[in-house]
Amino acid sequence: MGTERDFLSFRLALAPGLVVHATEDPASPLLDRFFEGYDRAFILPEEREEREGFSRCLAINPRFRHAFGRRHSELVAVIEDTAGQRLGGANFLTIGLGNPIDGVTATVALNYVYVDENARGRGMLRHMLAAVRLLAKRSVGLDDDASDPTLFIEQNDPIRLTPEAYAADSRHSGLDQVERLRIWSRIGARLVDFAYVQPALSAEQEPDPNLIYAAIGHPGDSIAPAMLHAHLESFFAISVLKGEDECPGGPAEAQLFGLANRTAPIALLAMDPALSRLGPDADRTQWASFRALAHAMEK
Repeated sequence: MGTERDFLSFRLALAPGLVVHATEDPASPLLDRFFEGYDRAFILPEEREEREGFSRCLAINPRFRHAFGRRHSELVAVIEDTAGQRLGGANFLTIGLGNPIDGVTATVALNYVYVDENARGRGMLRHMLAAVRLLAKRSVGLDDDASDPTLFIEQNDPIRLTPEAYAADSRHSGLDQVERLRIWSRIGARLVDFAYVQPALSAEQEPDPNLIYAAIGHPGDSIAPAMLHAHLESFFAISVLKGEDECPGGPAEAQLFGLANRTAPIALLAMDPALSRLGPDADRTQWASFRALAHAMEK
């Protein structure tokens, strides 16, 4: 592991026969290895980050190490077997909060995670998330036995996606959008009751309003606005905007302004009740969004 001025790199031995490699270094061959699998897994135009985007995110690690008075580390990681066969990968930003909020000392923006097709059905996602939690703690200077970070992840909203995008992504991945949410719900993901919009990932892309925001491993049934503000401020600046300024009035500014002026906790909603209404023959047009459906099922 490097010094404060260096790009950090890690190697973890997980369950028998599984190894995880992770790095902050944009010049590492590991970035290409991660991107090969990522490139096959993500196809929707507004959700895709190109290799140059990942490289830029990693390159600003030293400059943003202590931005906003918090500790940061953006990593790409690859999980493989002892023969060197890649089984999956992840890209994530860890945010060390400094002072705990809601009893949490760090959050993780799980930007992208995938399991290679040849490794599905083997519990690889759970192994990947275990590695992310441990790498997150080590990358921001926390002890291995510190409490686990809260993980945040964007998910496609199966109601707001156009039929064409829904079909294309499901066909490409071999996994239906609703079934994908069921998998994450089984892992413990809950819907963040917040009108989330992903700012544009590049000048050539548009903001993406067709996403939901979910939390995994949060200790309570709600999130303090101060925590989500701190998390999104770092995530937008580093993983999304890559150190550049957003145009005034953009979605990042609007969401952060709203959170800075909010006092009420942000609820975490169970996803299973809403998912139960989204069978193959369901008329999705009767709801404005998955979040609206989750609200309706709470009543």
